Amino acid sequence: MSKINDLHPTFTRFAVEPYTPTIGAVIHDLDLRQPLDATTQAELRQALAVHEVLFFRDQHITPQQQVDFTRSFGNVAEVKAFFPRLENHPEIEIVESTAERPKASSNWHADITWREQPPLGTSLYAQVIPASGGDTLWASLTAAYASLSPAFQAYLETLTAVHTWEISGWTEYLLRKDASGEELKAARAKYPPVEHPVVRVHPVTGKKVLYVNSTFTSHIKGLSRVESDALLTRLFALPQVPEFQARLRWAPGTLAVWDNRSTQHYAVGDFFPQHRKLHRITITE
Repeated sequence: MSKINDLHPTFTRFAVEPYTPTIGAVIHDLDLRQPLDATTQAELRQALAVHEVLFFRDQHITPQQQVDFTRSFGNVAEVKAFFPRLENHPEIEIVESTAERPKASSNWHADITWREQPPLGTSLYAQVIPASGGDTLWASLTAAYASLSPAFQAYLETLTAVHTWEISGWTEYLLRKDASGEELKAARAKYPPVEHPVVRVHPVTGKKVLYVNSTFTSHIKGLSRVESDALLTRLFALPQVPEFQARLRWAPGTLAVWDNRSTQHYAVGDFFPQHRKLHRITITE
């Protein structure tokens, strides 16, 4: 696939409204209930790479239509182990918070970076939305990297980070679920820590992306703990910069698709005890 770099492609199958100057776009003039031809799918993939997160409003689709649409961006697969699945649709995870089961603490993160091949992206579709609150934020780690000085960029490009799910709270969850520790032992054997470059090159745009996150990145390889913690504290703060962000107010019929290779996201947990439910599909290469 050719690199897009700083080109601004022309889209012929739908209208693109930039959401912020840095990240995000609202896609108009598409009915996601209808099959999409190859040209439309290719333009959507290009739009995702350029804008990093896409928003589709007033789309009233079935679970199967969400699956079919999401395949426009890549493969869909059962790649997570810890969330309930929608009956008859194992590709769809149910992300739900209620008064009885409140949302867990919020953190900036990219999904499943503790895998050797992290997901390409995610499709998230609103089912039940609070009367207020429950927004989601995305941050461009392309913009975050570009904001750094050339000397600091060059140093970061020499570094490798270690990613693990064990620092994210899943260890405690698995022990609560199975006090014998057998599930935790099996998860550790199946998903050991992995290494990723601190700076990656996006396979479509060719742009460099900062690739560490506070939820799954444990340390920088080759640095002392004090040095690693100090550097990561600086890098973990970058997604919090408002100029790098887009914030979505969910509404019924809203669907978001984001590029997990170049963004981080944060689900705002300000809506307890209201009910919030979304259907999530993970996109793989």
